[in-house]
Amino acid sequence: MTRTVMPIMGATIVSEIPFALIAPHEKQAHTNHYQSLDKLASRGGLSACEALAILEDRRWHAMPDSLEAQRLLINKVREWRAV
Repeated sequence: MTRTVMPIMGATIVSEIPFALIAPHEKQAHTNHYQSLDKLASRGGLSACEALAILEDRRWHAMPDSLEAQRLLINKVREWRAV
């Protein structure tokens, strides 16, 4: 199955991001969550903060999800689509 979107859980202004945007960061998903991106998607997806950490190739640590994290995620999607 080829995924087209990664669900974003618990967010109010973004419900999904393109899977092609996050797919190149598979290694970071394994580092942060010990699971593949496909497995994470099948289990409901990621929070906005988790997705940002993966997209920025950095370790994730527990933090409250915020509207700011969702806005940053939306901007990353817009930048990616503009390329």
